[in-house]
Amino acid sequence: MVAIPSDGKWSLRPLSENDGAEALRFLRRDPLLNVFLIARILEDGLAAGSPIVEVRRDRETICIASLGTNVVLAADRRDDPDRLEMAIALIADRIVNRMVPVRAIICSADLVDALWQRLRTRIDPPSVVRMNQPIYALTKMRGGVELRSARFATIADLDQLVPACAAMHLEEVGINPLDRDALGYRERIRELVEKRHSIIRMEGGTIAFKCEFSAVTPEAVQLMGVWTAPQYRNRGFARQTLAELCGMLIHGGRSVTLFVNDFNTPAIRLYESLGFERIGTNRALIW
Repeated sequence: MVAIPSDGKWSLRPLSENDGAEALRFLRRDPLLNVFLIARILEDGLAAGSPIVEVRRDRETICIASLGTNVVLAADRRDDPDRLEMAIALIADRIVNRMVPVRAIICSADLVDALWQRLRTRIDPPSVVRMNQPIYALTKMRGGVELRSARFATIADLDQLVPACAAMHLEEVGINPLDRDALGYRERIRELVEKRHSIIRMEGGTIAFKCEFSAVTPEAVQLMGVWTAPQYRNRGFARQTLAELCGMLIHGGRSVTLFVNDFNTPAIRLYESLGFERIGTNRALIW
């Protein structure tokens, strides 16, 4: 355990409503890499019990972290390495001492590595490790401004959409979320649908393509769960639908971001052919 230095310069505390504007200014130094945390603050707020914490030194923010079951960190990568090391050590202690289990740590690779160095002898090892997940962003695009081949999912689509999302997760991560918590997983997909954060393309009454928005801010939309049903692959559905979706979002004033496993070369080729450019690297530890 790392003790907070007694000089009074360091602190770790949950963010409150009064901290929102300052936290957003810090995160918006890199709004495309920090889209998830920005979205959490804007959507969920910072009421009592918020899992979002910050580490400060001399009242200066060094690191902000969401410490729900999914752990996400953000820091200024230009900061002094010794200051970042202390901030991450304090966050590691908070993770170990709380009662919430860790299901995933997903953020910039350097931050995941630094945090795991502090946790690896104190919690169980992850069951899935994704060492290299390139982060891509699309900030401009020619083309359409509306969805033509796809639409937002509705509650009536859940019986098809939930198995499709689970199939994607099993294919990408090797874990079937329906085996772990079927009711909870269905509820999470329902929430995405209700927020209009789920896009589907139907062919012959079947979901041929789907993706979700994992985070939405005034600056960007982060895509997740990009998936084509196996029987519809290599027919251009993903390319056409993503081009329409990205055109709609960019025309509406938002950039589009996503991250992908480095071994998924067909997906990487698709994203790069659409104009996505690499802006960083994530790492994921999954339990």
